[in-house]
Amino acid sequence: LRRPHAYLAAALALLLFSPVIIWNFQHDWASLSFQSSRVKGVGDNQFSVHELFLHLMVLLTPVGLLAAAMALWPRTERDSSTYARKRRLFVGVFTGMPLSVFLILSIFDSQRFHWAGPLWLAVLPTMAWMMGQAGDLSATARHVRAAWKPTIMICLILYGFVLHYVVLGIPGIPYKFLSERYFWREATNEVEQIVAEVRQRTGQEPIVIGMSKWSVAAPLSFYNRGDEPMEIRSRNMFGDSGAMYDFWYPSESPTTRPIIMVGIWRHDLEHTTKIHDIDRMLLQPGPVQERVVMREGKRLRQVHYRIAEGYLGKNP
Repeated sequence: LRRPHAYLAAALALLLFSPVIIWNFQHDWASLSFQSSRVKGVGDNQFSVHELFLHLMVLLTPVGLLAAAMALWPRTERDSSTYARKRRLFVGVFTGMPLSVFLILSIFDSQRFHWAGPLWLAVLPTMAWMMGQAGDLSATARHVRAAWKPTIMICLILYGFVLHYVVLGIPGIPYKFLSERYFWREATNEVEQIVAEVRQRTGQEPIVIGMSKWSVAAPLSFYNRGDEPMEIRSRNMFGDSGAMYDFWYPSESPTTRPIIMVGIWRHDLEHTTKIHDIDRMLLQPGPVQERVVMREGKRLRQVHYRIAEGYLGKNP
């Protein structure tokens, strides 16, 4: 603590995050309230320690998880120098302590796969350093070091295959497995056409409602770059969680303006997790329809949508 580096790092972190802190201060700490509401987990009250270790094994690979455990467990390293002790202290504070929090929380509730990802950033340099060591190593350390080469080779091939499949596809392998979650730029163009058709038919500006917590309203807003911006809301209009839209648009008054509901799946447009029949909240709801999204003559995905003549409110 006598050196200035730690204080300079803290000052730099404060400077980088100051816009976020200022915005939250001006908006009743909205981001912190949203994130802290899920601090215990997803809310299913299930014992999930085994799932946490499975997630870590997938995230780090089995060899990487074992190497991380060796970095966290001082007895596996024979070096007792001051530098080694400082390195182990750094890893223990910035990886071991956050990991212990996840372990405790996973006893009482399930954790998302990606939540524990950032805590491994502090241990990655130590894992990389361990790969290049060739001195007086324990038997376990030698086995882990030998296993890194095939692990890295397998990961490179696997990652290359998956990324190529996601971006360009693989001939002969169906693409539908991931298609509904991607190509939102092209899907937004289709939704803009639907909005233009409804606007021309009714003479009114329709309200577009994304019927998913995360994956519809946000990408539509991001890719909507037309001359006439769409008015986009989320499924919290139907009593379900709309994530950040709960804060931006907490309520919507009844209206006779056209409603265009957009969803990933057909059932998203028929009911939510809170309301089994959303038709009673709509004025003259139409059937669920779909548009096929194309690019250069190739089918990318489909968009499900439903048009109603108005919105009656949460308690019609």
